[in-house]
Amino acid sequence: MVRPHFRTDVAPQPKRHSCGNSATNLLVIAACCLAGLSVCALLAIPWGGLVTANCHWDCWWYLDISRDGYPSLPHPAGTAGPGQAAWAFFPLYPALIHLTNRLFGLPPQSAGLLVNILLCPLLIFLCQRDAEWRGQPVNRALFALFFVLFPFTIWYTAQYSEALYGVVLMATLLALRRHHILPAAMGCALLALTRPTGFAMSVCLAGWWLVAHRDERRSTVMAESLLLIAAGGAGLSLFVLYLAHLTGDGFAFLHVQTAWARHLQFFVLPILQAFKKMSNLPGGLCAIATIGLLVWMWRRRWRLAAWLVGMTALMAASTSVVSLERYVFGNPLTIEFLACITLTRSPPIRALILTAMGLFHILTTLGWYSHNPSLM
Repeated sequence: MVRPHFRTDVAPQPKRHSCGNSATNLLVIAACCLAGLSVCALLAIPWGGLVTANCHWDCWWYLDISRDGYPSLPHPAGTAGPGQAAWAFFPLYPALIHLTNRLFGLPPQSAGLLVNILLCPLLIFLCQRDAEWRGQPVNRALFALFFVLFPFTIWYTAQYSEALYGVVLMATLLALRRHHILPAAMGCALLALTRPTGFAMSVCLAGWWLVAHRDERRSTVMAESLLLIAAGGAGLSLFVLYLAHLTGDGFAFLHVQTAWARHLQFFVLPILQAFKKMSNLPGGLCAIATIGLLVWMWRRRWRLAAWLVGMTALMAASTSVVSLERYVFGNPLTIEFLACITLTRSPPIRALILTAMGLFHILTTLGWYSHNPSLM
């Protein structure tokens, strides 16, 4: 079988789409998202409904920030999570929750869910555009369905920053592909305000831009790359200066990770340690799967995606393999890659994969709602 040609990541070529086609496409995406959300709502009934069932772990930190801002002191010893503080969570997502809360009068928990429900169709739309830029023929309805059924998109509807981070990342990448440097620089600043990995992604994108355009005027390309880094640095600096004013420690977001037993170390060590304890085995297996995924991406010439996902995985695994599946397999670039690979298969194989994903998605959703990691 002749494999479809995938355009490399080194020669951006803009594609034109009519407003009518885009509007129809967004309606199809929204319909797929609504169908998936309806199934999740039915599954969530035993746990008090969609809003309550989705809110676990990091959700409460984001909601606390949206209501009360960042604290000047961590949790004291003797309380839940001694030494932990909201400083580990970056401000853009809780700011959107707060804004939605004020605009619509919704409780923060509902506002956080609404933000992600609105962002999910936009994220799928941006990933479709990126796939089409690569010259990959995409059945848009099936592409949207793949995203909705993919098991690790559970965090895109939960009150987490995944959907926001994905939208900003893909919008920044598409801006660069179309040579729109200033919007891309704004995206880098927003990335740095969304997640701890945001500034690193800005540096990675700047490096890619420099390599991709090495044959063009060097001084211009260098200046554009430096602008991307400076914009990401400016976004991070805003948070650092705020924390320095509030706590006296501008890098409190990094130092407070010790309260979650996360310590910077050579990334191989957390992977090896994961295989010593049965409860950590899924994280170790995920790390092995991540290596295989990155090799697959690189061989299929998805080198920018491999570069960005790989750096994200490296940063995550350098402290712990816990939640590695969220950072790697919940990454929109990973899902886009797997969607494009799946949709090139024959219809029977494609149907089988989508059915299996749908069943696995139900299991991960039930695991999330029941607070049972063994089902995730």
